[in-house]
Amino acid sequence: MVDLRERVTEDRGLLKKLELAIPGFRGYRKREDLRIADSLLRKQLARDLGDIVKRIDLCRQDLANNMEMDLLNNIGALINHISSIENRVRHAEQGYTGISADYTIREEELNRMYEWDLNLISDIKKISDSVSTLQDTITQGQSAEIGKKIEEVEEDIRDFNSIFDKRIQSIANLGIQDK
Repeated sequence: MVDLRERVTEDRGLLKKLELAIPGFRGYRKREDLRIADSLLRKQLARDLGDIVKRIDLCRQDLANNMEMDLLNNIGALINHISSIENRVRHAEQGYTGISADYTIREEELNRMYEWDLNLISDIKKISDSVSTLQDTITQGQSAEIGKKIEEVEEDIRDFNSIFDKRIQSIANLGIQDK
């Protein structure tokens, strides 16, 4: 994946480039660009989670077609859980960096937040791989294994959610300096 921090920096327009030259605005512009890059990254993470929800919904349809009614509640709960996490990721705290904000979040802290979110990509890949295994299990008609595979996906989701909770705590505990 392309580092979105570089892309945002490359896509600066004339006004943003001028802001970099003005004392007092330079730091603000750099922090704002980092916040934008992190926001773009989180939107991508949320889209990836949304794609996973769609794939699990296909699993639910296959289960219904195969008359595996006892598993529909489990997979429906899984869809709801992932959908709620998708919304949390999409709307997560960004670390406001206003020019005259009550608190200043330093550039290093915003970079750390971006790196944290970047590491979530591997966790989403793990979830996606578990969903692929679930899909294969359903397709192959391995009824005895389906419940176990649903639980494995749920466990991966719980792990992701736990890591994301730590992100929120980390942001809340940033070394915020009073102005």
